[in-house]
Amino acid sequence: MILQRTRSQGCSILTVGGVVKLGESAQFFAQSLDQALAEDSGHLIIDFSQINYIDSTGIGELVGYLARFKERGRKLILVHPAERLQKLLAVAGLLELFPVYDTAEAAIAAES
Repeated sequence: MILQRTRSQGCSILTVGGVVKLGESAQFFAQSLDQALAEDSGHLIIDFSQINYIDSTGIGELVGYLARFKERGRKLILVHPAERLQKLLAVAGLLELFPVYDTAEAAIAAES
């Protein structure tokens, strides 16, 4: 799994690539979310455009951190989630909890 964290116009952007599944990659994903929560300010945009697969463990981490960000008045924003991820979130009734955009630029423009 590849992760890169950058900043743009007051938002943090976490670009995720590869696979997020039970085990080391999900743990690394959770650590990256935790670091962004602790070290950065503003909303966190998670760019899934380079992700190949995310399992229920990765989705669980995403949902778990949603509450932590909300407690601090921050949003978790999803960019370019694969159709499978959008369907899983929709079936679980979670898609409406996350703002979703096609690009990080669109997310920044709408949420800043």
